[in-house]
Amino acid sequence: MSTRIGDLAHSNQLTTFLQRTQARIRDAQTDIASGQRAQRWDEIADRAGLLVASREQRLLTERLASENEKVLARLQASESALGGIADLAERLRTLLVARLGETAPGSFPLENEIDQMAGELAGLLNRQLDGRYLFAGSRIDTAPVTLPDPLPTSADPTFYYRGDSLAPTVRADPAIEIAYGVTAAAEPFARLVAALGQAKEAHLANDRAGLEAALAQATAAIAGVADERGRLGAAAARLEHIVDGQRGAILYLDELIGSIADTDLAEAATRLARDQAALEATYLVVARLNRLSLADYLR
Repeated sequence: MSTRIGDLAHSNQLTTFLQRTQARIRDAQTDIASGQRAQRWDEIADRAGLLVASREQRLLTERLASENEKVLARLQASESALGGIADLAERLRTLLVARLGETAPGSFPLENEIDQMAGELAGLLNRQLDGRYLFAGSRIDTAPVTLPDPLPTSADPTFYYRGDSLAPTVRADPAIEIAYGVTAAAEPFARLVAALGQAKEAHLANDRAGLEAALAQATAAIAGVADERGRLGAAAARLEHIVDGQRGAILYLDELIGSIADTDLAEAATRLARDQAALEATYLVVARLNRLSLADYLR
């Protein structure tokens, strides 16, 4: 730049102003293009620690919420299976009441119904979600139920259960662990298997006492399944409450992180336009001054 527009100090001030304005324009353009308020940590030194901590907390919370939502899906699938088992037990009880009103097995083909219900029960207790057996304890890759033929007549899960006794749990929050699963070895299911076995055996033998014992087992199984459904429902409700809180926390953390790190596009665009206008005006003044002659300048 020619020093004839003023003294050297004036020239240096103008050069510094132009350089700073150009730097601000570049920074604003970078902020808008990247969506990030700062490109270096030293630009947000006073809030860098809060930004790092917020990002770490968001990552942890998102991981917990994601796992909790998977568990909720398993709970819903398990509750659906328990609903089917409850319907099956009710059907067995209805059939047994009807059979007790008959005098001979030939007039009521209960054995065929029992065989069908046994297959349905095994299918419900072997239900899977995402390749994971829901009622097998920790042996999630093993089908938990294989019903023998003939069906057992005592409520002993060792006759049919192939899983283990470790009910699954979830670390729903750093300080909260929830046991949420039920295994196919649970007493209500063992009672229902025994009720099916007793009913078939007593039906074929026309054993009224045996049919009444099967009815009692089926009735107890219905109450037990209802209890299990209530327990799963309580676990699901608690987990849903936790997930709601975690999703709310994620939204808050997103807003906090954005307020520190993300570009305010409206503010950045206003700043860019202001600096561009100032730069253009300065260049225009310099160009006009450069066209002045010495005589014009001295006047």
